[in-house]
Amino acid sequence: MRVARIVAYIVATTIIVFLANQVNSLLSVLFGIMITILLLEIVLLSVQRSFFRFDDDPGISTISPTKLQIETLSIRNMHARLIKSHHTPPEKAPVVIMHHGYGSTYRRMLVYAYPIALKGYAVLLYNTLGHGKIVKENASRVDERTPGDKTEVVEIMKALSRVVEFIKQRPDLDGGKVGFVGISLGAIVGLTYGCCNPDIKCVIALAGVHDFSKTSTRRLVPFTSDWFMKKSFEWSGLEMEPSKLQDFIVSPAFYLDKQFGFFERPVWTDQKNKDKIFLIHCEDDCTIPFWNFEENVKQLGLPPEHCLALKSGNHWFIRQEHLIIGQILFWLDTKLSGSNEGK
Repeated sequence: MRVARIVAYIVATTIIVFLANQVNSLLSVLFGIMITILLLEIVLLSVQRSFFRFDDDPGISTISPTKLQIETLSIRNMHARLIKSHHTPPEKAPVVIMHHGYGSTYRRMLVYAYPIALKGYAVLLYNTLGHGKIVKENASRVDERTPGDKTEVVEIMKALSRVVEFIKQRPDLDGGKVGFVGISLGAIVGLTYGCCNPDIKCVIALAGVHDFSKTSTRRLVPFTSDWFMKKSFEWSGLEMEPSKLQDFIVSPAFYLDKQFGFFERPVWTDQKNKDKIFLIHCEDDCTIPFWNFEENVKQLGLPPEHCLALKSGNHWFIRQEHLIIGQILFWLDTKLSGSNEGK
């Protein structure tokens, strides 16, 4: 909802309450309560339309030849879902791992997962450590929570290796054709442990940070959207004033040109990770400022065809999902099947 419209509602409310008060003070209070409730409902409806526009159920009719198969899994105690379609090969299917953001769940990624599955990929989504919730499904309650501490970012990063090993053990999945798509926290996982893992051939990072400390400690104007987002992270227990060592461990800036050595430690490598990294970011991102995208592009030396910058959409890519899905599919086809090489 536009700020000007909200201001107009507030002004109109004030005038109505003032006029009502001239007649009867009790009438004024009742009018004020009713109009305030109406205003809150309008704001909530606007928020729902912006952030919760997509259902968990794809809504495919039973008479449609298009079929989606959804398998519920547990990967080392992490709640997961594997989604395939009738276009997905029955054996050695290319796999796309999808990782949600901080405080979110795998369900936030379903808007991307369904079309990717319909393209012929097997899509593996999971609730990382400390994430997930109890949901209603088919008139019953399903506990999709993954045990753990959601503020332990390093452990969340390491958890990706468990998912990759799970894929390599499944005969219906191709461990040699694994892609990764992550948003926000998921982008951190992709640009660190995903980037350094040679089994992952394609990393697509949405709203990826470059330097965590520089981003989290920047000065913000109180009561702005940026300020509220930072406060929500702090209230959840996430460390927003990291030490130099903490920053080194979780910032993609220190991983982009490395691979794993012994004991999963990133070490320098001659291999160019930029060949498998792709970035998507909105210029008006209030959580991960756009300069993070620019710094990642600069450090990696990414060519324009590996980047998608959007003018608007904020941190959640509001109303940009269709563009993003198209670009993601093109990149996945390029790296996992080679169908778009040279285009």
